[in-house]
Amino acid sequence: MEANLSNAPKKVEKFTLGWMIVGFTATAQFFSVGIGYYTFGVYLIPLTEALDVSRFSVSIALSIQTILIAIFSPLLGRFLAEYPVKVLMSLGATLLSLGLVICAHATTIWHIYIGFGLVIGVGVTLTGNLPCNLILANWFVRRRGMALGISQAGITISGVLLVPLASYFVTRYGWNNSFMAFAVFVPIILLPLIWKFAIRHPQDMGLNPDGDLSPLPVLPISSKDWSFRYAIRERDLWLISLIAGPCYMAIAAIVIALPSHSADLGLTTMQGATAVLVTTLFGSIAKPLAGTFSDYFPKRLVVAIAIGLQVFGTFLILIADDLATLCLAGVFFGLGYGGIAPLWSLLLVERFGLENFSKVMGAAMPLTMPFSLVGLPLTTLVFDITGSYRPAFACLFIAFFISAVCLWLLRLPTERGGKGELSA
Repeated sequence: MEANLSNAPKKVEKFTLGWMIVGFTATAQFFSVGIGYYTFGVYLIPLTEALDVSRFSVSIALSIQTILIAIFSPLLGRFLAEYPVKVLMSLGATLLSLGLVICAHATTIWHIYIGFGLVIGVGVTLTGNLPCNLILANWFVRRRGMALGISQAGITISGVLLVPLASYFVTRYGWNNSFMAFAVFVPIILLPLIWKFAIRHPQDMGLNPDGDLSPLPVLPISSKDWSFRYAIRERDLWLISLIAGPCYMAIAAIVIALPSHSADLGLTTMQGATAVLVTTLFGSIAKPLAGTFSDYFPKRLVVAIAIGLQVFGTFLILIADDLATLCLAGVFFGLGYGGIAPLWSLLLVERFGLENFSKVMGAAMPLTMPFSLVGLPLTTLVFDITGSYRPAFACLFIAFFISAVCLWLLRLPTERGGKGELSA
């Protein structure tokens, strides 16, 4: 007993490493998803003009990336269970840089499809949600919601910082040099962090989840294979995917198209970037808030609030015709969409348990893919037909209705009297 007491302060103090890893995963997602997703809207009009193609044609690059991520994610889920996470994430950072170099030297739309759609797509998958969420799900149990929320806030903060930065680079130096600048920054910043902080389990450092002095009980090993073929037969996996998927479609439809929509309203490039900044700022605030609230309140209630905020924010975007109203819409929409990503991960963990989390999440990604896939192309296609983004934005209310119905149908183990952490 005396030995345990003497070791307690040291172990608690050492768990600051756990929160440093939260910061690392936030940084990894800041660069990977930020550059590979949020900044794409900044390049939409410049690439349209430089390559002499339509906005719809340029938006196909993001769809290619979405398809690739969905196809590759189940395979990556298995890779993460078998291979070192440091190696996989380092390969991802390298591919991100290579894809940006290809985009910087693009002379046809096919170069953008290869660089942004294929190469960056693999890089985002290897450095984004799957490996980062796996690491944090292992390091935290009681504070898992807070940890995931803080980590995924890094994605949304990238919209706050990288979208204005990319807009400045494009305006001052051109889209080619903007791509090259990010191609240099990514490996310089990410590779050293990956090799220091991409630690799969706290036990690898002599620690326990949440910094507890005692290890968690060893759970029985599940015999479930969790292949994609098996996953698509799970009703609750479909429901969780249909809760998150329509919300992801709204993010692609609104946030990525917001710079172009702002320009169509007569706003300047930097004013459009300001609207994105406000939206993503409140999205980044919402992620740790939603994650923390889910540690103390029913997850169903927190998800319902997030969907409701997205609905109201979308309504304000429909009626906005000036920067002030657009920013107000961004506040509500950002608060709504920001919580969806950590809540999606938490629903998966609570329903299916931690043991096969990487495989379950990898199998779930193709189910949300169709929604993310059609978000921006459908929006730009409607624009090409009608000359406005508003009809496409209005269609999002149907998507939110689907999310709400599926949330009502979902029943979690804790609501049935069981323990989500032990479910398989």
